[in-house]
Amino acid sequence: MKRRKFLKEIGLKASLIGVPTIIPASALGLGGKVAPSERINMGVIGLGTQGTSNTRNFSGDKRVQIAALCDTNNAEGISEYGYKHNGKLGLRNARRLFGMDIPHFTNFREMLSEMPGLDVLSIAVPDHSHAAVYLEGIKAGKDIFGEKPLTRTIGEGKILRDAVLRSGRIWQTGSWQRSLPNFIHAAEIVRNGYLGKISRIKIGLPANFPAYEVSPQPVPEGFDFEMWQGVAPRTFYHPHRVFTTWRGISMYSSGKISDWGAHHLDIALWALDMSEKGPLEIRPEHVVWPKGGYSDQPLEFSVVFSYPGGLEIEMSNLNQNGVEFFGTKGRKMFISRKTMFSSPIGIASAKISPSKDTRLYPIRGGNHFSAFIDSILDRRATSTDIRDAHRSNTGCLLGEIAYRIGRPIKWDPQKEEIIEDEEARRMCDRFSYSAPWKLA
Repeated sequence: MKRRKFLKEIGLKASLIGVPTIIPASALGLGGKVAPSERINMGVIGLGTQGTSNTRNFSGDKRVQIAALCDTNNAEGISEYGYKHNGKLGLRNARRLFGMDIPHFTNFREMLSEMPGLDVLSIAVPDHSHAAVYLEGIKAGKDIFGEKPLTRTIGEGKILRDAVLRSGRIWQTGSWQRSLPNFIHAAEIVRNGYLGKISRIKIGLPANFPAYEVSPQPVPEGFDFEMWQGVAPRTFYHPHRVFTTWRGISMYSSGKISDWGAHHLDIALWALDMSEKGPLEIRPEHVVWPKGGYSDQPLEFSVVFSYPGGLEIEMSNLNQNGVEFFGTKGRKMFISRKTMFSSPIGIASAKISPSKDTRLYPIRGGNHFSAFIDSILDRRATSTDIRDAHRSNTGCLLGEIAYRIGRPIKWDPQKEEIIEDEEARRMCDRFSYSAPWKLA
């Protein structure tokens, strides 16, 4: 009944914005397709680089109906998103891709208010607004596919994790490397001791965005810059501060250490069955800061995390992009999105025994997106739940805190607190929200 009622909501919304309600044969379940009355109704918040990509994946699942679109960028023309997209992203592009008759919004709160029949949200907004938007979705009773890094601060992450667990809603993080066969195989090799005991891991990340000079520009017509700034302090508009390269600004993001770091640290901890464990000490080994420009993220950085049992994990943008495991007897293995190799050579191609070895198949089959839909339908655990996302993000943010204050910090993973350093401890909650924003 819920989804049939939702069809009426779509029709009403369409009539209010002057769009005719057209019901194709597929809507009636003909041609082997699932009728909308039986589909999961998804609202999308954030349609930039990652949000558009995620929506493409979900729209290809016949069990999903993209029922609402929301993005602050409803401007005509080119926006400087980068990543070879030629600026063709945002709300107008999403409507052309997924349906001009889909109800659309620039304010996510309006979407939640006017479309109460949504079952699930796919959210991909800038990091600084993650916690606030995610919590609004949980408060509205929605299941959520949320992007990494989980939150901008450790304090926000603790609040969000606890809220999700209390709510009983289904959560999956966009840490899709866990669903790729080569990463699964690498994790199985490590978990089953083919490299011996792991004593050291090197994680390589891309460099942060360059810190070139920018000056104020007029806000494009159709772009809701006020909503885009969200919880952050108000400042001037420039496209390089907004579209993709916002990760160069610390009030919006911690940069590549959590952007890519959340992916790679997740794989390292998963392979070692340490997803629920945290580091004891984090020490900055190397950092080079920009001398000017719009970005305040380091040009170079290297941080070492010390875990129980003597394990050390180095995270640096000077290492090769990927995860490298070092085991006993000189054995090692490197895994990335592009390659996988080992020393000795045969380890990387080792066949995992289905009867003797621990298997790390994803909880779900299929890809990262269809697995999420499976979890919504049967309410079972997802491939990357909120606890894993919080632990991985916490590690990355501790690394950021260490290189910003320029000294080692100690962490109590049980209490989730920095100890013996009050200045560092305050940085776990160092951002004040701009009114009227607040955590739901």
